[in-house]
Amino acid sequence: NIGGMLSPAALFLCLIPFLSILGTYLVNFHQNNIILMFLIVIIAIIVLLTGFQKFIPKNLYPLAIFIIAISLLYHRSLISMYLWGWDIHLEYYFSNLVMIGSHWDPTISDRVNAMLSVVMLAPAYSIICNMSLTWVFKVIYPLLFSLVPLGLYRVFQKQTDDRIAFLSCFFFVSLFTFYTEMLALAKQQIAELFLVLLTLLIVAKHMNKMKRSFLFIVFGMSLAVSHYGTSYLYMFFLIAVWLILVSGAYPKMQKLTNKFYFKFGRKKEKLVGNPVPLKVNRTITSTFVLLFIAFTLTWYMHVSGSSVFNTIVRAGNHIAGTIYTDFLSPEVSQASNIIRSKTVSPLHEVTKVLHYITQFLIIIGILGSLFTRRRLNQNQYEEYLAFSIVTFGSYFVIVVFPYSGFGTNRFYHLSLFFLAPFCIIGGIIFFKVVYKIIKASWTNESVRISLKVLSVFFAIFLLFNSGFIYEVTKDHPTSISLNSTIDSPRFNDQEALCAKWLYGVKGNNPIYADERRAKLLTELGYVRIFRGDVNKIQDGSYIYFGNLNVVEDKVFVSRAVGKYYIRKFVIGYIDSRDIIDHRNKVYDNGGAQVYY
Repeated sequence: NIGGMLSPAALFLCLIPFLSILGTYLVNFHQNNIILMFLIVIIAIIVLLTGFQKFIPKNLYPLAIFIIAISLLYHRSLISMYLWGWDIHLEYYFSNLVMIGSHWDPTISDRVNAMLSVVMLAPAYSIICNMSLTWVFKVIYPLLFSLVPLGLYRVFQKQTDDRIAFLSCFFFVSLFTFYTEMLALAKQQIAELFLVLLTLLIVAKHMNKMKRSFLFIVFGMSLAVSHYGTSYLYMFFLIAVWLILVSGAYPKMQKLTNKFYFKFGRKKEKLVGNPVPLKVNRTITSTFVLLFIAFTLTWYMHVSGSSVFNTIVRAGNHIAGTIYTDFLSPEVSQASNIIRSKTVSPLHEVTKVLHYITQFLIIIGILGSLFTRRRLNQNQYEEYLAFSIVTFGSYFVIVVFPYSGFGTNRFYHLSLFFLAPFCIIGGIIFFKVVYKIIKASWTNESVRISLKVLSVFFAIFLLFNSGFIYEVTKDHPTSISLNSTIDSPRFNDQEALCAKWLYGVKGNNPIYADERRAKLLTELGYVRIFRGDVNKIQDGSYIYFGNLNVVEDKVFVSRAVGKYYIRKFVIGYIDSRDIIDHRNKVYDNGGAQVYY
């Protein structure tokens, strides 16, 4: 429908990504964040327009979700003309090895080397698009990743309605992990694309059974070769879901809740009909579960010297060996450490409270779906609900179990594939209870009002998560997109030129750099991280200083403390002159230096 494509609402939405691109340009070359600040406000306004059903029609909700996702991703990924972040530099290194050698060597023992989402996909895009690997990771991968919330919108829409699906997806993308941490994990971006495709197949009950089974196998295998962490989590979830389905746990639970209703004196006439039957046309079969497990384990055992498989075995041994001594111990649980951690200011404490509220609403939503006589929608699928139950149960596992290596933020982000709509449903249930307390009648208009209030809440949620509020108030800013003075693994031309020169002359000599500057050097080869003890720097080595080290005469150092490296205790910054004393400067371009 050409007319719909040229409507004011559609044209307005299509302009938003250009604000993101222009805004990052101004930050990179003029240190001006005004357009990116304006962009965050515009995105917050969009969720208000949809919540209040103004200007943006329902048929444009999918476009709005895609636009919001790509704008948030580009407002961070396009910062700096070089890669920024943590794992992404090592991913670049192995992708570049393939580009240089024109082939992939599966015998190199490293977890990243086993991921085809990095070592094959990135070089392929680089060659086909005639684009450097740096810009493949900064432009192409976020573009592919922006399809994830779009797929989730369809999953949520088929089980709820348009507005609940939109707010669920907005919650998913407004969480800071989506447009910060995930951009530094190229392999997980691609893995999540296949994960959402697998989830789409669960609700695609109209599809031919043979086609759906074939796509399940293709997407499952693609997930396995994209990211080890996501694959193993999905495998464990898959086993748990299959056990729930074959045991008939949910129908038994419904019978139990029916008895609960009558036992505590609920009048029969107040119960409206029977519980809505779940949609049963299963795609999660024992054949698929066994095939996915067999393929995943076989791949990780025989590629890259079994490095991924060995990592998982070590993590399993660690959990098994400490489960009795450290069970329920807050010192060894990353989730517990995050919950107990202190914030740097009252405004940052507000952000923490906002996160608690969303998690509280998720708990209400999923319990409401399990323990009410009539669910809030007519199309909730058995398999999706089973995944939601397993993911919800995993919340408590990561709190009480010893640290297993998969970050809590990333796990929470992945859990929203199944739990995001329950946050909205939980909000509706909460307002329904409030209405009952004040003895007001609950009508369709009441549902609309609750969705309006939730849209206001998520607009505020975005403003805090994006760092907009901290930047406006100058209260410990967190966003490198909005504040260029934050020290992070972000690099300029001088630092990149210095790194290339250094690797051209170093020979077999080791290189030292502080933890943040070392990420740039990882793209070119192995580097040792300086932890602060000058005496531990090996003779005959090079010391790399980036812009912050040179301009501000300080070096970032940190050391791991606590059991099992649960968290890093940052020592802070030390004087760089203490490190370079009695050492020879062999390179200086004004923004980066090398000492021997």
